[in-house]
Amino acid sequence: MATIEIAFVGMRTKTRSWLALDAYFLFGSLLVGLLFSLAPLVLFAQASQSALLRPSSASAPYSQRTSPLVKAPNGKTVAPDIARILQRGELVVAMIAVDSPPFFAQKDGEHVGTDVDLARQIAKELGVPVRFDRTAKTFDAAVEMAADGRADLAMGRLARTLARAQKVNFSTSYMRLGHSFLINRLEFAKVSGANAAPRVIRNFTGKLGVIGGSAWEEFGRRNFPKAQIVLHTSWAKSVEAVKKGEVVAIYRDEFEIQQIMRGNPELALTLRTVTFNDLGSALSVMVGLTDVSLLTFVNEVIAQRTEIPLVANMLKELK
Repeated sequence: MATIEIAFVGMRTKTRSWLALDAYFLFGSLLVGLLFSLAPLVLFAQASQSALLRPSSASAPYSQRTSPLVKAPNGKTVAPDIARILQRGELVVAMIAVDSPPFFAQKDGEHVGTDVDLARQIAKELGVPVRFDRTAKTFDAAVEMAADGRADLAMGRLARTLARAQKVNFSTSYMRLGHSFLINRLEFAKVSGANAAPRVIRNFTGKLGVIGGSAWEEFGRRNFPKAQIVLHTSWAKSVEAVKKGEVVAIYRDEFEIQQIMRGNPELALTLRTVTFNDLGSALSVMVGLTDVSLLTFVNEVIAQRTEIPLVANMLKELK
């Protein structure tokens, strides 16, 4: 019986030894696994700490960065496009050579008009005088001067067009003009026949006179694609063409069309006007593509104006 007892006790002792060894191995495995799992976190923390301590250009002190501003003659630091004007000592504004009252014209040797007033206000806020460059022969030529840097701004009854949008930036619109036809009654009767006038006008297929090199050339082709566009070198020639019946109608803004009829009431016998309620053009100041700060400045001047000219009031002032 004693031998059996000893053998039994030995088995239990051996079993306890194996269990202890298994526990040691299990604990060791868990410890190694924990170390391997913590290793990437430790390396990440070390890398993050190193990155934080490493000098960075993005986090460099402001005094070490290069400022985009430049010093102007008045001692102030301003954007480069503004500094260019201040250093020159004048604001150069391109306008077409032909007068277009009451927007811009020369009277007694002085420039006058609503667009002239806006240009002078912009120059005043900049603290410089304005110089009007009237060498452009067409409206598009005036826009080109702002686009290639020969002028700071282009102004003078300039409407926004898709073609111009590819060359210059447009300011906030400062006036909107409706579109109108001036129609030769006799020639229109020939093309309309028994058809209703509104339908004939909307699907106009006759000869339509516009000023070449102006926004009206683009407007005519886009808004009346079936029309036969006839280009004239000046508005006066367009008016003469419709009077003589060389074109069925001429196309421009409501102000110009009404101005003709008010100044010549007898023309109502041979000519008639049509104004489109759903067609209009926004007048804007044209600014060079890279003159972003100047554009912002012009927009703010327009926004802060207290006296805004209205087409209705301008028509009342016509003699």
